[in-house]
Amino acid sequence: MKSERNNDDDITRVSKRGKFHTDKLPEKEIRHHCISVRLNDEELIILDSKRGQYKKGEWLRMASLNKLPPVLPEINREAWIKLGSLSQDLSRLLNHLDSKSPYSELTRTELFALRRQIKTLRDHLIPLTFLEQDR
Repeated sequence: MKSERNNDDDITRVSKRGKFHTDKLPEKEIRHHCISVRLNDEELIILDSKRGQYKKGEWLRMASLNKLPPVLPEINREAWIKLGSLSQDLSRLLNHLDSKSPYSELTRTELFALRRQIKTLRDHLIPLTFLEQDR
């Protein structure tokens, strides 16, 4: 650990007691004060659901200092698989188009297939509720 730190470092993820074979932290960065919190069962469940992989005390410190990390939603596995399949289909179609002679025009079937793949991909990338707001 370096004794000089910039403001971009996430100090909430660093132990302030230090580790063996590292430089000691400056005195002003060492945490001396301990605050204990009591929660009921419902509050503990809420805390556990919000903290993710962080320790309880670490998450509470970040929350009190307004340094919470952004919350990323869980991956929709079904959508991920469908988008992967669509991406492969589109890639195969583009490879076919690339292998054609540079002077040959696209056939109606190729244009239809390309248009259908792009529409399907767009429909899966942009949720229907988003499109309904524009209408």
